[in-house]
Amino acid sequence: MEAVTADIRMGSRSASAIVADGIRGEILHHKLKGGDRLRQDAWASRFGVSQMVAREAFKQLVAEGFLRIEPRRGVSVATMSPEEAWEMTQLRSLLECQALRWAIPKITRADLDRAAKVLTQLDKAKTVDRKIALNAEFHQLLYLPSRKERTLGLIATLRVNFERYLRYTWEETHHFEQSQREHREMLELVRNSAVEEAASLLNKHIIATGELLVKSLEAGDQV
Repeated sequence: MEAVTADIRMGSRSASAIVADGIRGEILHHKLKGGDRLRQDAWASRFGVSQMVAREAFKQLVAEGFLRIEPRRGVSVATMSPEEAWEMTQLRSLLECQALRWAIPKITRADLDRAAKVLTQLDKAKTVDRKIALNAEFHQLLYLPSRKERTLGLIATLRVNFERYLRYTWEETHHFEQSQREHREMLELVRNSAVEEAASLLNKHIIATGELLVKSLEAGDQV
């Protein structure tokens, strides 16, 4: 924690962002679980910041969907219901498929080559953290040429909240192998400017992940 405190003092990033990163990281790695209660003063003390800074970090994480404010109970780690998981899946599909449609006419050979390189790195990735980061990078490379900043921002927010559940699908199932097959097929469709075919495959790709998560939540699995 000393390094974090020093970083805050140097002002290299906003203090609230550093605190938010720390809490988010513990949620993503299941050190904090759904329903766990968080005290603002405890986190302020842990990071060596004021309660105002901790409050800002909490507000950011509430907006991202990682934390939840409950009347008379304070702040706790948010849990996702099957209904919420399905709603997020539908939103991701709508936004990401549209971003891909906008991007394909503008995508360059260099963009495609970078995306292919990321898939090769994904094949070799050893840790779930690395796989999740590279998966996000691959999708981002396909969407960025759209230049639709508001849409890309919404996609990023949805994906970061979905990340802890992606972790489950890749740790506990064989979803990763299927995901990579679809990634390569999708990249080839994008390379051939097959807009609707690529968007259709992306929809299938996102929905399959969502269905896996919904089934797990309905079964009461700890994800």
